[in-house]
Amino acid sequence: MCVNGGRRTVSYEGIETVTPEADKIQFSRQIWQAASEHAHRCLTRREFCPEQSRIENLRCVHLMDESETQFGKQLWCFEAIGIDPAGRRHILHGVLEFSIQFGLLESSQTAMFEDSDHRDKFLTKETKPVSKLVYQYPSTRFWVYAAWSGVLVLSLIWLSLLVNFLISRV
Repeated sequence: MCVNGGRRTVSYEGIETVTPEADKIQFSRQIWQAASEHAHRCLTRREFCPEQSRIENLRCVHLMDESETQFGKQLWCFEAIGIDPAGRRHILHGVLEFSIQFGLLESSQTAMFEDSDHRDKFLTKETKPVSKLVYQYPSTRFWVYAAWSGVLVLSLIWLSLLVNFLISRV
């Protein structure tokens, strides 16, 4: 965890998850209201009392704009004080993920954690770029090559049997 200018940002394994764009954008009232409603629904799904529980410090921590090739994404974090049916107080850390599809904001995933470190790990996983290399691991590379070799050998055997059958009929 690190603090930048009095504002809390999340850093895990050297990856800072607060994008500069998320910090500077003024979100519309409708977006703030949608994020707040989804955070309250997240508390309700975990069976906390909606009247006594409250959401604190709701903020956008990651913003990826929509492009020609992929949808956009917004990650919002919040802290909450949830009161369970027995009246016990719980401090929770939540994440809301919104997908931006054709300019529309759609909720795609919510998560609640009792420990802020678990939320930070989740944020790191969600914001880290996914490697598109299938063959980056040696064991995967071996099995892919073995499968292709097997298909090639079986194809050659089948082709030679077909050729022998056709030659024997002539």
